[in-house]
Amino acid sequence: MSQNRKTPPRTRPDLGRPGGTRRTPRDDRLRTSDHQQDDLFEGVTGVRPELPPTDLPLAPRAGRPAWIGILTAGAAAAACGWVALTALASLAWLTSPLGSYGAVMGTATQLWLAGHGGGLYAAGTRWTVVPSGITLLLVWLMSQVSAEVMRRLQDSDATPTPIRLLRGGLVALTYATVVGAVGLAVGQPRQAGAAFGGALLLGMVGVWWARARISRWRLGTWWPGWGHQLPRSLAVGLLALGVLGSATLVTGLVQHRGQVAVLTAALGGGAAGGLGAVLAQAAFLPTFVVWAVSYALGAGFDLGDGGLVSPSDTHLGLLPAWPVTAALPTPGPGSYLGLCWLAGGVVAGGLAAWVYLRGTHWTRPDTGTMLGGCVGLLLGLLTAGIGTMTRGDLGVARLVGLGPRPLELLVLAVTLTTCGGLVTGLGVGIARWLSARRAARASAPLEVSGTLLAPRELAGTEQAGELVAGIGVGVPDVGAGDADRDEHGDGQS
Repeated sequence: MSQNRKTPPRTRPDLGRPGGTRRTPRDDRLRTSDHQQDDLFEGVTGVRPELPPTDLPLAPRAGRPAWIGILTAGAAAAACGWVALTALASLAWLTSPLGSYGAVMGTATQLWLAGHGGGLYAAGTRWTVVPSGITLLLVWLMSQVSAEVMRRLQDSDATPTPIRLLRGGLVALTYATVVGAVGLAVGQPRQAGAAFGGALLLGMVGVWWARARISRWRLGTWWPGWGHQLPRSLAVGLLALGVLGSATLVTGLVQHRGQVAVLTAALGGGAAGGLGAVLAQAAFLPTFVVWAVSYALGAGFDLGDGGLVSPSDTHLGLLPAWPVTAALPTPGPGSYLGLCWLAGGVVAGGLAAWVYLRGTHWTRPDTGTMLGGCVGLLLGLLTAGIGTMTRGDLGVARLVGLGPRPLELLVLAVTLTTCGGLVTGLGVGIARWLSARRAARASAPLEVSGTLLAPRELAGTEQAGELVAGIGVGVPDVGAGDADRDEHGDGQS
């Protein structure tokens, strides 16, 4: 039996390459005997021997340790992030070449370190506000490289859990080590230490994201039964708060669109300058959204030099000439309409509680209220933690201590989200309790003369009429149609 035409040609190391290498008669005899053995095996067993896989270009090479590829992946992920930021900085320099290209690369390196939480130290100034947009870009690059490594190592759910954890930890540790070494080389020890810690956290998040994409692994799979739905519910709550902050920011920009146009024109540089301003503000856009969430929840945020922005009162000091600052409210006492944003925190807590409770089977109102309140409490604590992480400085003199007010955000975020969770949990608990009572009544047996009889058993016997005549319940005849049987049977229950 001849070989299937669709199967790729066999190649063996001792037969030479398929690219025209001259073969000897001995090679031809070996190949013939190889095919004959395959034909004999198929004739006896009915199964054709499988060919070596040729569609796995990412398979690890024989003889190469896996840890070499893991360490290389961590360093490659760090290099990819630096190259991406250097390319953007080079593009901005080509549109308006100011200074030397070495200074541009130094600025890109500082932005790269700032994206890991190390801050930006340049020209005697210090920016410690984390550019969250760059951080998200670095996390995405890390997840892409980690996913490629997992495919190369043929990592799957069948791989032992300790091996998977060790591989992911090595990738994240290598990534953080490279970032910390660069921070020591071009910056200060304080900057290098902060960048190392942020890079380690960023690397672990990127590896987890890659793991979730490759093997459908989820964060709550290792948790007890009550915690399986918790990550999803908190993610939905954070997404709702993100939508709330984005709506607040967009509303401010639309209300002051004239001032936005004036500030954009003042930057100069034409289209290239406008593009650079957009990219620079996009690097801090997620941070601005978190500050807007703090404003919508009533806590507000500080702007340095005595500046305060909150729904109840606003004081503005010296501000950078960024177009996004036009979204700030007018200085002075706030309006009652601005307090309507507080309802968004209640809605976010309610959504998180609803997502959690829909995956459980509790039917008591008190239990639903307690679980909903706990989910709202965790959402408020997580929101306060994220808001505190976005605080920082944009200089060393006036713009110091920018970001959400930690204590106010903790109190108001926890209060609003917990209230939303309590109300939603109570509503879900009452609805399930009423549904359970209706189901219990429908399936409850009927007691007649001290005997418990199910309604359907009563409807199917000739003695049913005599048994229930005293209590006035109609029973259909034995030969009645289905419609009459259903009508009277439902009446008994």
